[in-house]
Amino acid sequence: MNRTLCAALLALSSACAAPRPASPSIPPAATPQAPSYVYRYEGIEIFGTHLPKAQILECFTGLPPVGTDVDMAKGELIQALQAGKARLQERFAPAFVRTSVTAYAEGKTLAVTVDLVDKGDEWRLAYAPEPTGSVEDPGGLLAAWDAYHARMWQLVNTGALSAKDTACPRAFHCFYGATDPRLMPLEDRFIEQVPGHFAELVQVLRTDKSQEKRATAAYLLAYGRSREEVIQALLPSMKDAGEAPRNAAMRVLWQAQQGADRVLLPVEPVLRALHGPMISDRNKAGALLKALAEKDPSIRGRVLRDAGDVLLEMAGQRQRIDREIALQALQALAGRDLGPDVEAWRAWVQEARATPPGAAPRNPGAPPPQAR
Repeated sequence: MNRTLCAALLALSSACAAPRPASPSIPPAATPQAPSYVYRYEGIEIFGTHLPKAQILECFTGLPPVGTDVDMAKGELIQALQAGKARLQERFAPAFVRTSVTAYAEGKTLAVTVDLVDKGDEWRLAYAPEPTGSVEDPGGLLAAWDAYHARMWQLVNTGALSAKDTACPRAFHCFYGATDPRLMPLEDRFIEQVPGHFAELVQVLRTDKSQEKRATAAYLLAYGRSREEVIQALLPSMKDAGEAPRNAAMRVLWQAQQGADRVLLPVEPVLRALHGPMISDRNKAGALLKALAEKDPSIRGRVLRDAGDVLLEMAGQRQRIDREIALQALQALAGRDLGPDVEAWRAWVQEARATPPGAAPRNPGAPPPQAR
């Protein structure tokens, strides 16, 4: 339960390079607090379907009232969602359905998204075949990452480390506390050893049957020698059949591209990922799209034709990791901020689609140009 719930806390965050601080003295350890899994329930939403959403929501009886505190450690919410998913599948038989619980450490809230793929849209589920190999742990780095990751989450869950601590001075991707003296000695091993085991980690990523090992390899590859090397190694994993390795690869790709001074990966796989079947696909793809649009505004027309409707649907969700990243991507594409009103963005997208390349659409709501 601990690790599963922790994974849900990985909302998008920024990482910026900074000089490594001197290690301060470490005060005596305080008595650790027991982690709390009580969150305020913010509701349930539907994404990615043409089926009647009101009828879909009718399948999910037994959920708590919005605003209720829910103890995730008891498992009652998960059981209610599993029962609702079974009713949905029996009634509508979609090509794919997933209920995702996203918990936010800040504010201690959680929200549910029901992701669907309609029959006829199975192309959204097309990924590479699952690997079948078994690769030895290169230099024990996979096990070392598990220990590092577990220690990080222990510090976050007990309140000893802030999830806002996202500085990333020594790798092309970080989670939390990379400059914390309790974690830096564990990270030293990755900095020293990953470059020498890079090819072996790529082999794990490409060929090992374990989704967990593939995801871990993706995170470790962020300690490669160059952005270009890291991005080229991870790019094929955007088509990985597993949610965890696909999510890990896109998370590292996003931060690696965000810190670059030019575009380092093509937009096509990012657009494909934005149409992916799960919230973890589209929120990472949205972040990648924002990073690309900031470096190359010329991709705007292609993006809006292919994925403008997806971005608008995301921007209309209450779920923060959908809404906020979609608005950021739209702002990067427009070169300005039209605010949180989805209808203003819808008008801009429609006008931008109809505007010839090279001409900028005007700000919706602004007066038309005066005739001379």
